[in-house]
Amino acid sequence: MFKKKNYLLAGAMLSAILLVSACSNDEATNETDTKGVTNSTSEFLALSGDTVTEQGGCVLASRFSAGDKIVFRANAIDPETKEQAKDAELQVHLSTGEVLDMAYGEHGEDNFWVIAYPVTADTPTGSLDYYITAKDGDKSGEYRPFNVQPSLISIVAPDATAAATEEPATEEEVDLATVETNQTLDLVAKNFVFEGKDGAKTFYVKAGEEVTLNVATDEGAHGLAIDGIDEATVADANGTVKFTPTKTGEYNIFCTVFCGAGHGDMVSKLVVVQ
Repeated sequence: MFKKKNYLLAGAMLSAILLVSACSNDEATNETDTKGVTNSTSEFLALSGDTVTEQGGCVLASRFSAGDKIVFRANAIDPETKEQAKDAELQVHLSTGEVLDMAYGEHGEDNFWVIAYPVTADTPTGSLDYYITAKDGDKSGEYRPFNVQPSLISIVAPDATAAATEEPATEEEVDLATVETNQTLDLVAKNFVFEGKDGAKTFYVKAGEEVTLNVATDEGAHGLAIDGIDEATVADANGTVKFTPTKTGEYNIFCTVFCGAGHGDMVSKLVVVQ
């Protein structure tokens, strides 16, 4: 998400973009040309952007390795209104030839465009160039990162030493025949997790008995639903819903509101036992 301190960076970047646009595009300047004709800024959008890592939250980053996600963030301003061009369509163009459609939405206290790009073991190491384009009717704009190392993306190999010493996370085995169940669930929604008491992310209930699910949002904007249980839905992740699961099994608890770069990973588990 764009924190307030990041807006300072975004503001500086926007000022630079406006300056470059004014100096390099004769059709996008307010200065009078040699024929005495004043050109207009009405045909372009001013863009700013950055990249963050999804690991450990939205932290500004330019170096990524397999298992991480490059989160592209952008803002588009209409110079005439000095407001966000909320209907603009933004795309990230990668040097791989891929084109990614960005989505506009609320992220914490801010609104901007975002798209996450997963880095896999098959992603080539080295530089990954990109630029962002925006189009809103007859208006368009383009953002390119500054040609300095902190602004350029590098795909690097994972640290083999760190990987060797890091113990893989293992899920504790639970005996479903004797596991403790609770038909009243108190969940907290925050970026980017649903969790219960003591940080629990897996919840056990009995089939055929009514479940009371209480949800409160502590951070961000979220909605809650349980895959396969239609009546277990809380639109804004604040409130109470009651339902009776009839089939045993595991069900994903997921967020129904695009809440940021970690939206797709915001999944907890409901286990219904006999």
